[in-house]
Amino acid sequence: MITFGIFMEKSFGTVETNNSDFNFVAAGDFGCGKNANRTITNMLTREPEVVIGLGDLSYQKTADCWFYVVSPLDIDGRLKIAIGDNEMFPSKFTEYMKHFNMDKPYYSFNYGNVHFLAMATAKNKVIPYNETSEQYKFINNDLKGAHENKSINWIIVYSFRSFYSSNTTHPGLDELQDLYHPLFDKYGVDVVLQAHNHNYQRTYPLNYNETRTFTPIIADKETEKYKDGTKGPIFVTLGTGGEDLYEFTGQAPYVITQFLRHGFLNIDILENGTRLDANFYENRENSNKDHFTIQK
Repeated sequence: MITFGIFMEKSFGTVETNNSDFNFVAAGDFGCGKNANRTITNMLTREPEVVIGLGDLSYQKTADCWFYVVSPLDIDGRLKIAIGDNEMFPSKFTEYMKHFNMDKPYYSFNYGNVHFLAMATAKNKVIPYNETSEQYKFINNDLKGAHENKSINWIIVYSFRSFYSSNTTHPGLDELQDLYHPLFDKYGVDVVLQAHNHNYQRTYPLNYNETRTFTPIIADKETEKYKDGTKGPIFVTLGTGGEDLYEFTGQAPYVITQFLRHGFLNIDILENGTRLDANFYENRENSNKDHFTIQK
């Protein structure tokens, strides 16, 4: 059983390690086809200590095919998931909860000096995330605790639905922006990983716009190297795991780069936990398509 907010060994939401330098990989919207297989194969070449699936994992009636595809990475408790829309069918939801020994679909864990927080943001709101919900209370308290914990140097949030997005199939969700971006700013979240849109996008570091115009404030116009941390979270869209890609109809002014490629994000925590190096590896030749680094 997962213990939320308390860190214990050998539990899905509560991994700990003394290794300050490690790497993790992330992508969402996999499906079970050849592109998903290629993404998983390329992830394996990075030998990740943590693997994050950002939701919409299996597009079939059951989760079995995805469990099979991802099985080479589903060892030693390293695989973590966010719940997406395709996980919310009752029988499939039960499959995922049982497979990962989860009693709630939102949780957090520490690895090295990184604090990871998983949100449950499926569109049907069977799992509420409004301001009076148990999830909101958990996230508020969890981020506060991580921010005050002197052994934590990085806070990574991951969620299925997009907070911010260029013009494509799914818009950024203003409700999530209003509820949670102020918390991310207050408690120093570094990176937010999101999926739902089947493409890659990376924003500038962003602050919440209190004028509620749904256009965030660009906190730092640097595009790749952040020497003293960031002044707001960077939002990365990673609906690139394998399903058919979504075209863009424009580029938001707060998005640095966007493109249509299958692949995954690899993040290395380096230099005794003081530097974060992020690289997006596209499946074609496993080549590096985007990069950014944060130094603290």
